[in-house]
Amino acid sequence: MRAKPYSAVMPDGSPIRLAPGTHSSPHEGVCVVELASVIAGEKFSDRPRCVCPVIGAFLRGWNDRASHAERQRLSPYAALIVGSRRNRRVTRERRDICLEWVGADLRHGWARRLVSRAGMRIRIAVFCGVSAAMRLNEGAGDYTSRVAMARGDSARTFELLDTLLAAGEERPPARPGAAENGNGRAPLDGNGRARVNGNGLPAIAPNGRPAANGDRSSANGSSPRVEEPAGSS
Repeated sequence: MRAKPYSAVMPDGSPIRLAPGTHSSPHEGVCVVELASVIAGEKFSDRPRCVCPVIGAFLRGWNDRASHAERQRLSPYAALIVGSRRNRRVTRERRDICLEWVGADLRHGWARRLVSRAGMRIRIAVFCGVSAAMRLNEGAGDYTSRVAMARGDSARTFELLDTLLAAGEERPPARPGAAENGNGRAPLDGNGRARVNGNGLPAIAPNGRPAANGDRSSANGSSPRVEEPAGSS
């Protein structure tokens, strides 16, 4: 999902250079989340309603702590985060992705999760303030941006941002697969490929089951010819 770099411009065509901090209007400058509010047509703010609170906090922290050159690389994400606010389940998922990224253990029993979350709240309170620790969604995002800047690995940080954006996305339904044999797998020909008929589809008998004979050929008694994709070796 990595955004492609481009030169961001305001609706009036004026060029945009992302700047640290909050601003009262776009004419004073914008951070990446403020730019998202402009794109969405919302009231100018670094907390637009259309942006997930976890992602918004993560990007505000990154925007403010990054070098000027790296900050400009965030510009394409202003459009991608518009509409990123989802339901509570997705917000919690993103929050937990951040907490685990910075070291929380949330996968080994409720007691350990409880202790780990408490420890993270303490860290967030120390480094980001008590209010951030109380609002854990934003606190997790802001603290993670601090850790990311300390690690200095921008590639991993962009990967994390892409992971946060992908959380909650609907996965495409599974394609109707080839008919399965008794092992729960599609029957294969001698080359290890799923048997197909003359239409390029899995060989199916009239009863809806895979056609089979003693020599693992298709229903018409001859082994199917599978075309290799163009350009494959």
